[in-house]
Amino acid sequence: MKAFGKLVTVYFFGGFSYGAIEIFSRGYTYISMGVAGGICLVIIHLLNDERRKGMGLNTALLISSFFILSGEFLTGEILNRTLNMHIWNYSSAAFNIDGQICLLYSLAWYTLSFVGIIFDEWMRLKIFREKNYPIFASLNKRNSKRAS
Repeated sequence: MKAFGKLVTVYFFGGFSYGAIEIFSRGYTYISMGVAGGICLVIIHLLNDERRKGMGLNTALLISSFFILSGEFLTGEILNRTLNMHIWNYSSAAFNIDGQICLLYSLAWYTLSFVGIIFDEWMRLKIFREKNYPIFASLNKRNSKRAS
């Protein structure tokens, strides 16, 4: 039950945070974006578990951004195209697919995934009282091997 409570906490922090990012950047959001943000932070949290066990940071970021991009496409096809909610439309953006995803935002999801991992580390330390694991530990190991 403790693990479930932790995931629920991560989900609500992700949903609230992503909703706040949207409100800050474009002035409004939709409940569905909070749901998506919560799911995405849970995925980032689970990937961060794997990163702590040895998965590379870049691998975790690539998987996370691919998941977010796939989720954005699926959500867009359902909410925007099928239900005609018109939450977003990338039709005018270069390299878009069906107006639901585009290259520019796929790069943004990579960056946002990194922010999500840092946020997850903060939650693990401050909320869940887990042992601190430096986000740059893998980079420090690699740099110290090069210096030797």
